[in-house]
Amino acid sequence: MTAADIRRIFLEFYKERDHRFCKSAPLLPQGDPTLLFTSAGMVPFKSMWVTANPEYRRAVSVQKCLRATDLEDVGRTPRHCTFFEMLGHFSFGDYFKREAISWNWELFRNVYGIPEERMRVSVFNDDDEAFAIWRDEIGLPEDWIFRLGEEHNFWGPAGDTGPCGPSSEVYYDLGPSFECSNPNCGPGCDCDRWVEIGNFVFPQFDKQPDGSLAPLLNRGIDTGIGLERVVMVLQGQQTIFATDLFQPVIRRLEEFVQKPYAGHASSMNIVADHVRALTFAFAEGIMPSNEGRGYVLRRILRRAALQGHLMGLREPFLHRLAETVTEVMSPAYPELVEALPRVSMALKGEEERFTETLEAGLNRFERLAQTVRDSESKRLAGKDAFLLYDTYGFPLDLVREMAAEQGLEVDEEGFTRQMERQKEKSRSASTFQKSDGESLEWTEYSKGESSRFVGNESLEIETRVRRIAPVPDKPGEYWVVLEETPFYPESGGQVGDIGILFNDGLESEVLETQKRSGEILHRVKLSRGGWNDKPVRASVSASNRISTARNHTATHLLHAALREVLGTHVTQAGSLVSPARLRFDFTHYGPVEPEPLAAVEQWINDRILQAIPVNIHWSDYDAAIEAGVMALFGEKYEDRVRRVEIGEASRELCGGTHVRNTAEIGQCILLEEGTISAGIRRIEAVTGEQAFLVRREMQETMRHLRRSLQVPQNEIAPKVDQLFAEIAKLRKDVRNALEQRPSSNLEDLIKNAESIGGRKFVVGQTEAASVDLLRKQGDHIVKALGSGAGLLVARVGDKMPLLAFVTQDLVSEIDLRADELIRTAAAVSGGRGGGKPRMALGGVGDPEKLEETLETARNWLREKLRV
Repeated sequence: MTAADIRRIFLEFYKERDHRFCKSAPLLPQGDPTLLFTSAGMVPFKSMWVTANPEYRRAVSVQKCLRATDLEDVGRTPRHCTFFEMLGHFSFGDYFKREAISWNWELFRNVYGIPEERMRVSVFNDDDEAFAIWRDEIGLPEDWIFRLGEEHNFWGPAGDTGPCGPSSEVYYDLGPSFECSNPNCGPGCDCDRWVEIGNFVFPQFDKQPDGSLAPLLNRGIDTGIGLERVVMVLQGQQTIFATDLFQPVIRRLEEFVQKPYAGHASSMNIVADHVRALTFAFAEGIMPSNEGRGYVLRRILRRAALQGHLMGLREPFLHRLAETVTEVMSPAYPELVEALPRVSMALKGEEERFTETLEAGLNRFERLAQTVRDSESKRLAGKDAFLLYDTYGFPLDLVREMAAEQGLEVDEEGFTRQMERQKEKSRSASTFQKSDGESLEWTEYSKGESSRFVGNESLEIETRVRRIAPVPDKPGEYWVVLEETPFYPESGGQVGDIGILFNDGLESEVLETQKRSGEILHRVKLSRGGWNDKPVRASVSASNRISTARNHTATHLLHAALREVLGTHVTQAGSLVSPARLRFDFTHYGPVEPEPLAAVEQWINDRILQAIPVNIHWSDYDAAIEAGVMALFGEKYEDRVRRVEIGEASRELCGGTHVRNTAEIGQCILLEEGTISAGIRRIEAVTGEQAFLVRREMQETMRHLRRSLQVPQNEIAPKVDQLFAEIAKLRKDVRNALEQRPSSNLEDLIKNAESIGGRKFVVGQTEAASVDLLRKQGDHIVKALGSGAGLLVARVGDKMPLLAFVTQDLVSEIDLRADELIRTAAAVSGGRGGGKPRMALGGVGDPEKLEETLETARNWLREKLRV
């Protein structure tokens, strides 16, 4: 069976058993700030086990997941991967252990045809009920059923709190050739013989912030079956990388490197897995950065690029492999096809930037290795190995191999300590913030339903307070849940509504509106009275709502305009819609020049002037897509979707608030356009009253320029160009005059150069009107010395630049480096610097430490030249 067959059969099996099919949620968790990525099939359903009346009781899905907890094992074992698909079926207060166990055994044994003798199962130590079902109803021998502890058979929660419970697992035996030396080798062993192919969690507890386990409102089932592992078993392979999910990528990689898989299996496995993760994450607009999930992606990308470098690739290649990933995965995830241009663009840009880092890392290793060789220990420190790992992306085993080639060893215990510190830091970062609904002391005021949104129909209603909780560390502020609410919660880039809640004994201001775990939470500041069980008036700020709506509808028009003017490769990569402005991130290969940017603005304002009605429709998701309505990859949509249609100008799926007619936007002014990452651009704009204020400010500026330059408005631009040309000419004349006048002490510095072993160096202060002139003076000294080094400092305006220089013969013979000299000298005054071995630039931080800086440079050069 192909992977596509296995997906289809699984979904059909559980649809026949009355499970509702749910599309995969995005990799970016929706409304759950406690997770970096969607890391399990149950993540999108967390609230279903704690909701009194869930919309449905049975569900089935194939969920995209991304985990980096086992990153160092990926590619080196038969089963670990970062991106994977989880086949899941779920029960929310419906069936329980008996059905889950019997159905999954039927699926594995009778439908997929996995030989019974190759399977073993495990249960939680204390779960006699599950043990009895496997033994008495399925008919397995007792010695085929293994009782394991919490490490293996108690799952969850996904995050700090939420549903969790004991589990039962099915293992597949790869055979004695994979057996380890452990005499008790069996299911749960860390070796590669026993591969877990199914994990059936029985959520029956709700873990609280204090660690206690409360009974779950809807006990049920959370099943996770790793597609990659099942495909491996059913295709008769002994590693997931030999299946049709990975082989097309690996075969193309073989073409790139012109080397066989047999000799480079680990490296090719790593690349094949990582490029899958990167393709899906980039397609959702999740981009590399220096923190949080972006930091994880950057590590994954650099790890893959490094493996390519080790196989001899010197040009970016991951973006080309993303094409193959798309070919393999697009039948199941057609959104990848449209996303491919921006994915390729972003991957190529990130990899090009890493090439520079990679070369720097190799150079850094050489310098560290030289330092170790010069010492007596012959051991690379753990902190240095971790620096190569964390900063340059070099895994420990690679550092170990590189060190061994030079007769060195690595302090792996020290590396592990540094890694643990980093993991602790990552764990802190990965939590981002606690969900606002967690760790709160709630007081209930009614027993009705909660959080029904009615804000599209009315901005003011009478409703009841469902429950409240004090906001920690903010006296007088509360989180409030209403039975019905007109307040739109922050969602899809649109900020939440503000307004007031009041009745006879209460007056309060709604500061923000959020959505957490299916409920709408209002952060409220009490200004009069106290909470009571009387009905309240909930009133949304109309001016705030309409300003936000203007910007949201304008965002849709901006998206359409960019696709019209720049091309259909443009897609949304993020947005912010607030009352004051809008911010729109989009995919594009380079800066948007003034002329097409003006065309985009004109296109939007033409549609505003046409007063096009904005119509809202509800339909099936598939029908909307077939009708050409735009869906954003990375967003989660239900089967019934809300379509926002602006005539023929724009049709998108969207849950936000909008104007009734484009004329209500007034006008739209594009303020700024710039880059935020490789292949991702950003435009900021204003509409309505804010656009009027910006336009008035522009007019005042133009009036000021007309008066100052004494020219008509249409001649302002040529006049400014003329003035800038004159300024540039004057600066050039001044620079030429200064260059013709040599520094009064430059020749004295050369004449008084210090000599050690026949090698000369110059350290001192000179006169230079610019950094360029300082460089030329350094070149002059190098020519005069013939062989030597030095450091110069000059005062340029309010700064004091430093220049270090070394002749090529000293770089080659004794590894004397200008970049090391500049960093050593600059650090004395709190400054910084860097550059190349022959020439480097930096700056003096504290001018009071100038003499100390120069003396440090002299001493450093004396020590190095005595070699």
